[in-house]
Amino acid sequence: MKRITQIFLTVVLFLSAALPVFANQPTFVETEEVFHHVMESHLSKPNENQLVQGALKYASTLADEEKQVKLLYSTSDSTIGDLKRRLEEWERKPGLDATTLNRWAIEGMLESLDDPHSVFFTVDELRLFQSSVENEFVGFGFRLRLQNGAFIIRDIIPESPAAASELQRGDQIIGVDDISLQEKSFEEAYAYLRGEEGSEALLTIYRASEKRELQVRLKRAMLTLPEAEGKLFDEEPIGYIRLETFGSDGAYQMRDQLAAFARTGKPLKGLILDLRDNGGGYLTAARDIASLFMEEGLLMYTTNRNGVEVETWVRNGNSIGIPVRILVNGGSASASELLAGSLRDHEIAKLVGTKTYGKGSAQQVIPLSEGDALKLTLNEYFTPKHTVVNHVGLTPDMLVEDDAAQVVEALQSLGVKRWKLGDQDGDTVVNGVSFPTVHPLFKEDEKGLQIRSAVLTHLLDLEASQEEYVLLAPYLEAHKNLSLAKEADGTFTLLYTQN
Repeated sequence: MKRITQIFLTVVLFLSAALPVFANQPTFVETEEVFHHVMESHLSKPNENQLVQGALKYASTLADEEKQVKLLYSTSDSTIGDLKRRLEEWERKPGLDATTLNRWAIEGMLESLDDPHSVFFTVDELRLFQSSVENEFVGFGFRLRLQNGAFIIRDIIPESPAAASELQRGDQIIGVDDISLQEKSFEEAYAYLRGEEGSEALLTIYRASEKRELQVRLKRAMLTLPEAEGKLFDEEPIGYIRLETFGSDGAYQMRDQLAAFARTGKPLKGLILDLRDNGGGYLTAARDIASLFMEEGLLMYTTNRNGVEVETWVRNGNSIGIPVRILVNGGSASASELLAGSLRDHEIAKLVGTKTYGKGSAQQVIPLSEGDALKLTLNEYFTPKHTVVNHVGLTPDMLVEDDAAQVVEALQSLGVKRWKLGDQDGDTVVNGVSFPTVHPLFKEDEKGLQIRSAVLTHLLDLEASQEEYVLLAPYLEAHKNLSLAKEADGTFTLLYTQN
């Protein structure tokens, strides 16, 4: 079953009027509605037999697995009429009901599309989806990254249930209650992790640093987070803005952050926009945010299932007038890719990080007559230079794997010469700005103080090392402009001034 997640949210959210109720079979109205919407509008142009067989196979499989009920159907069942007759027949089976069969049939049709972004929402699921776009959600209080097939905690939200537990950044979530998350999609993992406010779950964690598994029981709570947060770097007047999602307040909060930078009286030399692990949101938010960077310009092209191309433009915006670097990674999807691709094509920004997710499709949320909703893929989008994003992703201008090294590379490309790097409360601090990273900057053992080799490589413009950490002492001896300070709290700070 497919579910949406905060990291992989879609670009477009349009609302349309609900279709009239089909009067002939009221118990399977939504199955019929979804069938017609998909047949008439889905980007892939599915055929009737594909949807019907997908629905019947999926429902039959789940009935066997969950209810131990055998449901028979024919490979010649190929019309919506055949599907409805089978559902009516199966409804009379012990343990089955119309609500369950409706959902199974709909999810089976959507499963046949091989499109993880076309999703059926119940009333409650739709509310959760809309809340997640607005960065309001019920959860445990951590953000995840899908890294090499593993679900890694990349950040823990202060004053959340996760913050009060023994969870740590870098922990891998391998199970929820009795469900393994191995080989699950982000959407599936999100579906197992979410739940009602106050409900509990038992999380199975693997902590690589200790090479052990542990179990943590957490209670879900309502959490509301800012969509955009910013800070000025020390040493050079360069702004940093982290955008978590493209919700309805995203553009306003971005505008306010830029205005706050202007009020300092120090003209910015550059801006870093962090879109790492930002799964997207509303098209209108992406367009409005783009208008903070350009006066006027093409945002994207979209094509529908018939190949009709439509242009979306930014109008009456403001030129940012300074160089921009956008941090991206495999969790940057949908609206993040749309904005990043557009600003790069207009030569406003360069991308730093790793290849983006590759979700270049746009969805519409369609209310159904019984209160549920269908999120359906209608369009594919392309950057202003017609770059394909869907299933491909955007390749950065500066390809950098390590989280902290991405920040260093972005700042270097903006002309930063003076550096102050350290660890603080599990974060890596670069010129006064803290970044949640999976791995600490420093570690100390019997060999001595070591530093993340990727960070040092980019800082000193060295050849890449195969080692994850390297001893710092030889580099301190070799580079006169490199020094180390030990703070009162026992942490270390690396200082460097480039010639």
